[in-house]
Amino acid sequence: MKRPSLKKRGKPFEVVVRDVFRLFDQSATVEHGRWVVGTYGRRELDVTIEGTVGGIARKVIIECKDYNPKKTGPVGVETVDALITKRRLVGADLALICSNAGFTSQALREAKGEGIGLISVMRAGDSRIRFQVQEEIYTRRIKVDSINLRVHFPEQLSVDLSGVPSDAITFRGAPLIGWACQRASLLIGSNPIVAGSFTITHRLKEPVRFEVPSGSVTVIQIDVSVRISGGWYAHRVTLDAKAGIYDWLRRRVRLTPGTNQLFIKNIDIMNGGEAIARPPDSDLGFSDDFMPGEVAVWPLSVSGLDSIEPVPPIDELVVHEDMALENLRIRDLPAEAYTSNSVSAASSLIVPSV
Repeated sequence: MKRPSLKKRGKPFEVVVRDVFRLFDQSATVEHGRWVVGTYGRRELDVTIEGTVGGIARKVIIECKDYNPKKTGPVGVETVDALITKRRLVGADLALICSNAGFTSQALREAKGEGIGLISVMRAGDSRIRFQVQEEIYTRRIKVDSINLRVHFPEQLSVDLSGVPSDAITFRGAPLIGWACQRASLLIGSNPIVAGSFTITHRLKEPVRFEVPSGSVTVIQIDVSVRISGGWYAHRVTLDAKAGIYDWLRRRVRLTPGTNQLFIKNIDIMNGGEAIARPPDSDLGFSDDFMPGEVAVWPLSVSGLDSIEPVPPIDELVVHEDMALENLRIRDLPAEAYTSNSVSAASSLIVPSV
C-alpha cells in the first residue's frame, strides 16, 4: 500500500491568504498546506512565512478559518487558545489567525492578551473572500472660521503691519497666506481636533525679505494661527482593498507594497453619519507606530480653507525641525479641543518650535 502523502491539498482560502502575503515581502518564503513532524507528532500549518527581519530569521504561522458567517458565525476564543499551544510547539515567532467570518469580542480580548494577531485578508473582487470587514469609523466635519499670519522681525527692527491684509504679504510674488493654508491643513489633519484656536510656529534658517505694500520687511519667524469649529460623526462602513489585510486588534488596514487602492463603502462624509460628542478615548490618539503600508482610516472634511495659488517656496527657508510632521502633533490636548460643538469653551493652543 502507498504511504499517505504528508502534503495537504490546498484550500482556496489558504491559497489566497498565501498569495496576498507573498506580495508583502518577495524575499520571504510563504507556503500553504505544510506539514511538520516532531516529537509532538504531525501538525498541519495552513500558511507559513519564513524570512529575516533586521538580519534575524523569523517564522510566522497563520491559521486560516474559512468559516461561513451565517452558519458558523465568527471565529471564537477556542481557536485562539488552540493557536497559543501550536505556536509554542512549532517554535513560531508570531502566530496569526486569518478569518473569513470575523471574530467574537471574547476572541479579540484573548488574542490581545496573548500576543496572537487577528486579521482578515483583502483582495477586492476575489470570490474566495466571502467576508468583508465592517467597522465603525469616525469622521470630522470642520469649518475654518479664520486663519491668520504673524511675522516676527529681528529685535532691532520695529515694523507696524497692523491693517495689512494677509494676502498682501508676499514672497517672490506669491502670497504668504497660500503657504499658511497648506500648513493649517496639515495641522488639522495631524490632530483629532474639532474646535478651538491653534498656532504653529516656523523659525527661518536666516532672515528673509518679504514684500508688503509699503516696500519690504525682514522676517525671522512666521506664526500660522487657525480657528476651527466642527464635530465628529460615526459611520458603519465596509472596508476593502486591492490587496492587503485588516488588523482587528490595531484597527488598521495594511496595504501590500505598490497598492494604493483602499475602498471605504457606504460612507457620506459631507452629510452622513451619526453626530457624536467624540470617539472613544482609545480611538482618539493619532499614533506614530505605523508599519509599512499601514493606514488608519480617519476621513476628514474641511470647509473654509481655500487653495491659494501660486504657493511661495517657504518650506526650504524654515528650520528643519519646525517643518517635521511630528512637530505638528499637539500634545496634552484639552477635552474641549476634540469635543464636538465646543468652540466657545475651547482654549487657544500653541504648537511650539522644537
